[in-house]
Amino acid sequence: MKLIESSYEIIPQDVGLEGILKQIEIAARNCYKSEAFIKEGSAEKMVDALIQRGHGSPLEHGTVYLKISHTSPVADRNYMKSMNAIMFYKRNKYSKVVDHTEDHFHHDAYITTNYRVLVENNRLDDLQYLCEPTEYHEKRITAKFSCDRGVSHEFVRHRVFSFAQESTRYCNYSKDKFGNEIACILPPWELEGSYLEFEEDLKVLESIYFKWLKKGWKAQEARYFLPTGVKTEIVMTGFISDWEHFFQLRCNSTAHPQAKELAIPLKEEFIKKGFING
Repeated sequence: MKLIESSYEIIPQDVGLEGILKQIEIAARNCYKSEAFIKEGSAEKMVDALIQRGHGSPLEHGTVYLKISHTSPVADRNYMKSMNAIMFYKRNKYSKVVDHTEDHFHHDAYITTNYRVLVENNRLDDLQYLCEPTEYHEKRITAKFSCDRGVSHEFVRHRVFSFAQESTRYCNYSKDKFGNEIACILPPWELEGSYLEFEEDLKVLESIYFKWLKKGWKAQEARYFLPTGVKTEIVMTGFISDWEHFFQLRCNSTAHPQAKELAIPLKEEFIKKGFING
């Protein structure tokens, strides 16, 4: 059994379609802790497999930025096609559209959506409008937290986000890739004078978990004995406005200490990067 501190990281999305697919692979492999299999060309294969199996949720982590431009119905032969596409994303609750008009004849729609929307609505042809995010696009940001299960249960209550969480169904912590041990999060409150007792109690829980694995239980069954303090890694992707609401609740003085331990420094990093105002 090992004790680790909670942590976070912002995961920027690489450019182009390849960047979208890589972001999806990062999220998907987090669930099974199979990041070691990420290599050149693996993202496309992973995404194809997810689509074939109907596993749509990881696709949401691939943010898609589109720009659709058109002029007047008379001057633009593709006017109706463009307008139909724009109206689709305006009606789609997982997408955001910002309209920008240069003059009476030129109109641009800056669309932020995700790869699942395109796949499940047969709109992959809209990738012809793919672009890098501009000042007009509503931005989406991905972050990964290493925290305990209790904190992750609070974070997933922010249901507007997309989530991909380390799975105790499929992760067997008695295996070599996990160091043959469980990892637990070191709490931020004072343990002085009782640290050894705290550590020994966690070792007892670990030994019970391993005992039932040896009895033939699957990981998804033996997890019954895992403590709430066991480490989990959870990838979260959301619009800037979603993150602002997250910070409003999780940086609050009444928030759980372990939630604040992550949310407050992450908010400060968002401010430094210019994602949100201070």
